[in-house]
Amino acid sequence: MLGRIIQYLISVKFAAFLLILFAAVIGYATFIENDFGRDTAKALVYNKFWFEFIMIMLCINLVYNLKRYKLFRKEKLSILLFHLSFIVILLGAGVTRYFGYEGIMHIREGESSNIIISDQTYLQINVNDKKMQYTYDMPLSLSAITNNTFTKSVKFLENKIEVKYEDFLVNVRDTFIEDLNSISKTKALHIIVPGENGMKSEFLKDKEQRKIKDVIYTYNNKLGDAINFFDEENKIKCIAPFDISSMKMLDQSKDMHNRNEKFTINQRTLYSNDNLNFVLKEIIDSGINKYYSNSTYMKDGKSNLLRLKVKSNGQEKDIELIGGKGRISEPTRFTLGNLNFSLSYGSKQILTPFNIFLRDFQLDRYPGSSSPSSFAAEVTVVDKDVDKDYRIYMNNVLDYRGYRFFQSSYDKDEMGTVLSVNYDLAGTIITYLGYLLLALGMVSVFFTRQSRFKFLTKKLSKANLFLLPFLIPLLSFSSEKEISYINKEHSKKFDRLLVQDQGGRIKPMNTLCSEYLRKISKKNSLENLNSTQVILSMMVNPHEWASKDIIKVKHEQIKQVVGASSSRTSFKSFFEKDGSYKLKTLVEQAYKKEPINRGKLEKDIISVDERVNICFILFNGDLMRIFPLRGDPNNTWYNPKQHQLFSGKDSLFVSNILKLYFSSINSSYESKNWNEPDSLLNYMIKFQNMYASSDIMPSNLKINTEIWYNNLDIFGKLYKFYIVIGLLMLISLFYEIFNNSKSLKKLIKLFKYLIFSGFVFHTIGLAFRWIASGHAPWSNGYESMIYTAWATLLSGIIFSKKSNFTLSATAIVGSLILMFASMNWMDPTLTNLVPVLNSYWLMIHVAIIVASYGFLFLGAILGLMCLWIIVFTNNENKKKLKLIINSLTNINERGITVGVFMLTIGTFLGGVWANESWGRYWGWDPKETWALVSILVYAFVLHMRLIPAISSKYSFNLASLVAIWSILMTYFGVNYYLSGLHSYAAGDPMPIPNFVYYFLFITIVTAILSRIKFKKYYI
Repeated sequence: MLGRIIQYLISVKFAAFLLILFAAVIGYATFIENDFGRDTAKALVYNKFWFEFIMIMLCINLVYNLKRYKLFRKEKLSILLFHLSFIVILLGAGVTRYFGYEGIMHIREGESSNIIISDQTYLQINVNDKKMQYTYDMPLSLSAITNNTFTKSVKFLENKIEVKYEDFLVNVRDTFIEDLNSISKTKALHIIVPGENGMKSEFLKDKEQRKIKDVIYTYNNKLGDAINFFDEENKIKCIAPFDISSMKMLDQSKDMHNRNEKFTINQRTLYSNDNLNFVLKEIIDSGINKYYSNSTYMKDGKSNLLRLKVKSNGQEKDIELIGGKGRISEPTRFTLGNLNFSLSYGSKQILTPFNIFLRDFQLDRYPGSSSPSSFAAEVTVVDKDVDKDYRIYMNNVLDYRGYRFFQSSYDKDEMGTVLSVNYDLAGTIITYLGYLLLALGMVSVFFTRQSRFKFLTKKLSKANLFLLPFLIPLLSFSSEKEISYINKEHSKKFDRLLVQDQGGRIKPMNTLCSEYLRKISKKNSLENLNSTQVILSMMVNPHEWASKDIIKVKHEQIKQVVGASSSRTSFKSFFEKDGSYKLKTLVEQAYKKEPINRGKLEKDIISVDERVNICFILFNGDLMRIFPLRGDPNNTWYNPKQHQLFSGKDSLFVSNILKLYFSSINSSYESKNWNEPDSLLNYMIKFQNMYASSDIMPSNLKINTEIWYNNLDIFGKLYKFYIVIGLLMLISLFYEIFNNSKSLKKLIKLFKYLIFSGFVFHTIGLAFRWIASGHAPWSNGYESMIYTAWATLLSGIIFSKKSNFTLSATAIVGSLILMFASMNWMDPTLTNLVPVLNSYWLMIHVAIIVASYGFLFLGAILGLMCLWIIVFTNNENKKKLKLIINSLTNINERGITVGVFMLTIGTFLGGVWANESWGRYWGWDPKETWALVSILVYAFVLHMRLIPAISSKYSFNLASLVAIWSILMTYFGVNYYLSGLHSYAAGDPMPIPNFVYYFLFITIVTAILSRIKFKKYYI
C-alpha cells in the first residue's frame, strides 16, 4: 500500500496534477490580492506551508523523473537542462524566501542613513526586570480574512509569559467617544475639517499637539505657529498665528479675529483662513479612544490594529498595538508584576554596515508636462575610510556589499528619495543560474537530433516556401472623391506644424488632427475632407462647424435628448437656447458609477461628452499649444491666449499670428490664392525652430514618418484585408480536401502570397510607429495587440511550409486581434513612456513574451480547426481527414512548444528586469503570476502525451484551445481587471467584452460535438 502511494507521488500523473493545482492556487491568489491586498494573498496562500509543500513535491517529482526517463545522456541534454533549470530556480526561491530580505530606505537631501524599513511585519517583544532582558522579533503575516490565531510562549528567568492573539483590524481609524465612567477622564475637542471625500471628524485630546491638513493644532499645550486651543473661564479659547474669519451658521453673522489675538471658540460656527476651514462640533469632557475598521483591504503604509492578551505569572492584560507595513511603530509599554514589557507591531529597522549620503535628488519631466520622465538620486556610500559616489536611477542600481539599492519613489517636495533595498545575493545567483540553464535547454532543443521537436519535424511532410514581396492595391479598400474646402496642398503644410499635447509630447499637427477627428466622428475623413482640413476648418470657422452634423451619437436615448435624427449631430444641438448643457445631469450620473457598473447608456454618455468637450476646445482655440517660450525650464509650449508670458515682439507675434492666419484662410476661400496662409504658416514654423529646445524637437525623418503612418492607417486596413483573404483561403483549403484541382492550388498559392505581402506592410507599419514614437511598439495595450497580431502571422508563415491551414488560420486570428485593437478601449495614440518602461529591458522582455502569444494563438486556432475537422468526419473521408488531423496536431505541438519556450524565457527575463528595476525578481504581482499560470497550463498540455488517459489527438487539441484562456487572462484580465505593478499598461476596470461569452460558447459546443464524432470514428 505504501509502495503504491510512493509510486503515485513520483508519477507523471501526480506531477501533472500538481502543475494544475499550483496554477489554480496562484491564479486564485491574484483575485484575493485584487480584492483584499497583497499582504492578504501572502497570508492566505504564498506564505502558507502547504504552498511550500506543493513546490517541494514538484521538485522531488522532477528529480525522480530525471532518473526515470534516463535524461542523464548526451542525446537528452536539452531536456535535462530544461527540467534541471526548474529545480535550480525552486532552490533559489527557497534561499530567497528564508535568507533574503527587502525594505525601503528614506533619505533627505544633505542627510545620510543606514536604516532599512523592512517589508516584513513583526511582533517585537521585549521583556526585562531592570537587570536582564529578553528580546524576540516574531515575523507575522496577518490579514482581515484569515485565521490569524497564534500564541507565543516565553520563559524568562523563572517567569512564564504568554502572548496570545485576540483580533486584527486593517485600515483602522480612531474615534473618541464620550465615556463618563472612564478612569482616565480624558478631555477632547471634536472638530470638523475638510477631508478627501467631504468633511471629516478629528479629535484633539487634552495636552495633544497634532498636524491636521498641514496645520498644527494644540489643546492646552501651546506651540508657536500653531492654532492653540485652551481652557479658560469654562470656555474654549483660541490664539492663531494668522487672521481668522468666523461665520455663525444660525444667523450667518460674521466676525474677524486678528492674528495672535485671543478669542472664544463657539460651536456651530465656521472658522476660515484661505484654504483653512474648521468647526467645533462638541466638547467631550470625558472619553476614550476607540478603533474601528470598515475595510478588509490591506494597504501598505496604513494603520492596522493588533489586539493581544499578555499573561505573566497569573496576571493578564489586553493590549492594542497600532502598526503596519512600511512604518516603525511606537512600542506600547506596560508592567505586569515585577516585569516590564515593550511590544510593537509593524516593520522593523534593519541597519546596514555603511551609510548612504544623499547629495542631490533630480527629477526630469516631459516637456510641458508634470509627468516625470525620469528621476535619480546622486548618493555617496560612506563606509569606514571609503567614500564613493554613485548615481541611482530607474533601471540603474547600486550594488554594494550584497545590498542592492533601487530608485523607487521620492518626496512630494522633491527634496528626498525613497530607495528600495534588497539583500539576497545567494538567492539571486542561484536563480539566475536556473535562468541560464533554462535558456540553454530551450536553445539546444532545436539542435538536438533526438529531441521531441525534431521528432515532430520529421513526421511532417516537406514543402517549399516561397516569399515574394507582393505590393497590392487592396490596402485601400475605398476611395472617395475629394472636394477641397481648405486647399489640400496647404493642409499638407499645416500637417508639419508642431504642437505639444497635454502629456508634453511634441508631434505634428497631422497626428493631433487625426486623433481628434476619430474621437469626434469615428471617421478618418468627413465631407470629402481629410482630418487636417476638417480640424483646421473647425478652428477657422467655429460658428459654421458648430452647426454641422459631425459628433457621433449611437444611443437612441441620447439622440432623443439632443434631438438628433441620425448617427451624427451638431455641437449646437447639445445646448438649450439659454446655453445650458442638455447632457449635464446624465453626465453627472454616469461618472458617479464605478466603470464596471456602467451600462451601455452611461458609457455612451461619457464618450459623447468627451466629443463635445473636444469640439469646445477646438472652437475656443485652446488646442494650439504651438508657441515655445524661450528659456522655459520645462520646455512648455503655449497657446495664443497665454501671450502675456512672452515679452516684447514675441508677445505680439504669439497674440496675433493665428488671428492673421485664420483671416488669411477665409480670404483664400474666395481668391483661391493660398500664398498668404502659406507665408504665415512658415513664420510659425520658423518661430518654433528658433525658440524650441533642440533636445525636444523631432527630426524631419520622425515628422515625415509619423505623417505617413497616420495617413496610411495600415492596421485599420490590414484587419479587413486579413479576414477577407484568410477566410477565402480557408474555404479553398477545405474545398481542396474534397476536390483536388490545379486551378484551386494556384488560387491557394495566390492567397498565400497576398498574406505574405500583408505581413510585409504590417512590418512596415510597426517600423513607422517605432520611429514616430521613439520606442519599441509594444509598450501599451494597443501596441502590444498590433505586435501580437504580427507575431501570430509570423508563426503562421514559419509553419506554412508544413501546412497552408496554419497560414489561413493565423491570418484570421491576426485580423481579429487587429479588430480588437481598434476598439474604443484600446487607445492608438502615440504617447510618452512612463520611467520604468524607458529601458532596454522593455525591448527584450516584452518583445519575447508578447511574440509567444502569436504561437499560442496559432495553437488555439489549429486546435479549433482539428476539432471541427473531427466534427465533419464520415466513413468516406475518415482516412484523408485523419492524415490532416495528424499533420495539424504535430504543427500545433511544435507551435505550442516554441510559444511556451518564448513565454518562459520572456517571463523570467521579466524577473531579471524587475530585479534590475525595483529589486525583486519575483513578487507575485498579478501579471507575472498569470504568466507563470500560463506556463504551467501549457506545460501540462505538452506532457499530456505521457498520461495514457488523456494522450489522444482530441484531448491535445481541446487542451490547446482551452489553454488559450490563460493567455487571455494574462493579457486582458490582468491589464484591465486586476491591480498590480503593470498598471501602466492598464485602464479602469471594464465590463467583460461580449467576445468572451461567444468564445466560451463556441469552445463548449465544439468540445461536445467533436467528442461525439471522435468516439465514433477514431477510437
